[in-house]
Amino acid sequence: MQAEANPDEVRLRKGSSLSERLVWAGSGSAVLLLVVPGLVTWASGGPPLPATFWAVPLGLFLIGVAALESNVVWIVTSDGIAIGEQRPMGQVRKRLIGIHDIADVSVCKNRFSYPRSFSLRCMLASGDVVVSPPLPDITRVNETAATVARLLDLPDTAFVDNPFDAANTEIVLRSPVSLDAGWLIRLAVPLLATLCSIPFLVAFGIGEQELALGLLLPLGLIVAISLYRYTQRLTGTRWIVRHGDMRIERISWSGRLFAETIRSGDVAGIDVDKSNTRGQTFTVNIRLHTGQTFHSPTRHDENGAHAVRAEIIRRLDSPPDQGTPAG
Repeated sequence: MQAEANPDEVRLRKGSSLSERLVWAGSGSAVLLLVVPGLVTWASGGPPLPATFWAVPLGLFLIGVAALESNVVWIVTSDGIAIGEQRPMGQVRKRLIGIHDIADVSVCKNRFSYPRSFSLRCMLASGDVVVSPPLPDITRVNETAATVARLLDLPDTAFVDNPFDAANTEIVLRSPVSLDAGWLIRLAVPLLATLCSIPFLVAFGIGEQELALGLLLPLGLIVAISLYRYTQRLTGTRWIVRHGDMRIERISWSGRLFAETIRSGDVAGIDVDKSNTRGQTFTVNIRLHTGQTFHSPTRHDENGAHAVRAEIIRRLDSPPDQGTPAG
């Protein structure tokens, strides 16, 4: 889903690669394998295992996504919009929407998408509405929409509030950290620690001292200490990227707001890294010369992560060869 560096056309793509489809299909097949023990138990005269009831629809859903998801391409030019759509086992379906058939174009946020994305909403003269694949560059949403409006000879689209947009004075990643949320979580830690101690007290009361002292007590202490240790991360982190520096806001261990400013000379590299094993979402990592690494509080698809990384490099005036993508 790459945007072409061509002022006379805009290309938008949506779809999964073959490797991604294989991952979906393999995951669905693995889930369906959970059905086998349940069927064996049922055939033997016993009740089917509870996992059977959720494994079948989930496995079929994953396989269905891999088999039925279509690849869509939009090519916007001064003649209109050319749309191509193809399913894995089907023929390419083409559609051409002429420039005179398009009444209006606007930008809409894809509400149920994760990571965040925006698309074009095209109102046709017939009253029908078509929605484009996600815009490829999350930092150029308004700029891309303006280019499309110019190509289609339409009025400029309304400005969309996008915290990642390069036109903003500040790029904000994540919502503001909350001191109130930090204190609320810290108040909940003693309650959770008490709940974790209940199994220990029960085991100790019934004479299972070895179980209580050897497993439940250390486990409860680890859970309680971990909750207290990482409370500040649960309250959120905010990156504010400006021209020349970046401010990182967090909640300190003491429950107070802590802010750190990073400048160009502090940065050793800016990378893009996978945030999960399937590689569907990515984070931006900033490495300092001190050895400290900051992971972005927001996740993006691969194109979005590279776009945010490029904008951070531009604003911090870091050398472009720093932070070779690691994904």
